[in-house]
Amino acid sequence: MYMELGSLVGGLGRAGVTSRFPSSIEVTMTFGAASVSPRSVGVGALLEEHHPFWVPRYQRSFAWATQTEAFIDDVKDLHDGAANERGHFFGGFVCIEHTKHTESRPHDYQIVDGQQRLTTFVLTLSEIAAEADRISAEARRIGDQHVAASADILAADTRDRFVYWNYSNVAQGKVERRPRLSLGRADNVVFQDILAGVLVNPTRESHELLVSAQETLKTKLIKTIVDAADTWIKKVEALDRLRRALTMQSHVIQIVCLDRERAYQLFSVLNDRGRSLADADLLRSHTLEILEGSGSEQEKAASIWDDILGTSSSKISDFFKAYYPSTTGVRAGAPLFKKLREAYFADGSIGGCSPEMVVEQVQRFSDEKDTYLRITSGAWPYVVAPTPGFGPAASGWEKDRLKRLVVTLKHELAVPLLMAAAQSAGEKRFAELVFMLEIFAFRYKNICGGHATPPGKIYYAEARRVREQHANGNPISWEGLRGQLQGLLSKVASDEHFKSSLENVLRYDRGSAQKANLREFLTTLEDHKGWLLSGANGRPRPDMISVFDLNQVTIEHIYPQNPLPGDSDPVLAGNVHRLGNLTFFGPGENSDAGNKSFVTKRDNYYKQSKVRLTSELEKLSQWTEVEYVKRLERIKSDACKVFRL
Repeated sequence: MYMELGSLVGGLGRAGVTSRFPSSIEVTMTFGAASVSPRSVGVGALLEEHHPFWVPRYQRSFAWATQTEAFIDDVKDLHDGAANERGHFFGGFVCIEHTKHTESRPHDYQIVDGQQRLTTFVLTLSEIAAEADRISAEARRIGDQHVAASADILAADTRDRFVYWNYSNVAQGKVERRPRLSLGRADNVVFQDILAGVLVNPTRESHELLVSAQETLKTKLIKTIVDAADTWIKKVEALDRLRRALTMQSHVIQIVCLDRERAYQLFSVLNDRGRSLADADLLRSHTLEILEGSGSEQEKAASIWDDILGTSSSKISDFFKAYYPSTTGVRAGAPLFKKLREAYFADGSIGGCSPEMVVEQVQRFSDEKDTYLRITSGAWPYVVAPTPGFGPAASGWEKDRLKRLVVTLKHELAVPLLMAAAQSAGEKRFAELVFMLEIFAFRYKNICGGHATPPGKIYYAEARRVREQHANGNPISWEGLRGQLQGLLSKVASDEHFKSSLENVLRYDRGSAQKANLREFLTTLEDHKGWLLSGANGRPRPDMISVFDLNQVTIEHIYPQNPLPGDSDPVLAGNVHRLGNLTFFGPGENSDAGNKSFVTKRDNYYKQSKVRLTSELEKLSQWTEVEYVKRLERIKSDACKVFRL
């Protein structure tokens, strides 16, 4: 029977689909010993009859972006009479009915599925009332009391019937105005302020989406319809017609459950049939359901999830895709939510499923989310002084390599391992890993085009090993990893392949990506110049003195791109953008050598440069094909010495 209900609601839940189903359908469907009664109901009747609605804290925050535009298109069709006269179906709406016999209104309704649509309907109705207020004020200003009165009635009636309701507080002898819809903890204050016309200051993505939805509804729906009317009374009539389209011609399939478990079975059916929630939203719902009945733990977990989901949904999704292999040692495939649930919240899982362990695991998500965001932005993940026993802090040069690895070289594949290392190793050991991966990634992937799968498997297994070593109190070492990665280089990026690829791939005229690779390559050679000049013995050893901001590094063409008359050389012109003809000036150096002759640049620019790769050019008496070939071969030879593990 799940499939039948999923097909019914799934088929009616797509924007732009008008149904010919009668507006009073009621079908009873049985789930075990409990039953639910789906019915088609107008949105106006839904808000008037079944309030108050509230969104539990384990539901995701407001998330509609482009969907608001589709909603507006559907409503415009209704307003303009383009939709079927019976109206338009806006999908399923699942809620749980709670009963409190001590209250003057004994029933309230917990939304399980459909909060995005209902929120948008209420926002729209609230904006209709606000627009009616604006029309009233303008009508009074010009002395049209009839229009002002009509607009006032429309505004008040809309708020009283669809936005707010009156709660009779007999004990205190007063009537309280309460919202018909309350959102979850993270969004409700902002949502209620928007409904009340209060200027809000968004502090998270869902707040920004709420404000954006309000503005979009106001400018692209309400203002468009009102501005099309040429008299003030017609503007009020247009607003009233829009309200009827929303409240009388817009329908949902409402499913009211008395049983929480059955409601979530329906929730799963609806979301498994095409309109899936983000994995983090589902994981949040799952963890807070586990904690149902554990008040303080659920409160703690809900607060932590609010912080986690305050980050953009795309970044949170990417975080979980990195966190899973970082802790399990294997790639996160689909379905991700199921894998996360089984890995962290099942009996025998990493996190376990006692209330205390669930909260601890959610807190780990939060902590490691912050680490992930710092690493993927290139920021050093250690934000406090080194922990005793973890060794000294890293140098500025070492910290800069992280940005090079993940931002310049775009080696996101290593992020799960970096996350594990940041949690398990001291700064110096972490810096050692970063530089090793930088050297490997440049040679293996960026230059020789190696496939991601072999190093990915190595990274993921190493991430789990590192976490286990740290948990067992064992020292962290990268020697095993170094050996595995060097084996990959020998197999996929041999010296001959590396030399050939350097010459063919690293060209200045191959776009911004290769310009970034050139800056990475040339500055890394410069960092090793002292080691190379001293004989290049043992493992490559950079100077770690100069921190080159790659955005401030200027690549210099030794033979100019546009030589002066009389200085042209056809052979050099054909190699002008190739590696042998390129060097660089560091930040702050006079880099306007431009198209001057080699002798002029040698004597007035290269000689004064603090970049040894550039200043050594002063030893040359001329720049011809012979010098170009010799320099190219030396650079390739040095590269094979430097870019190895």
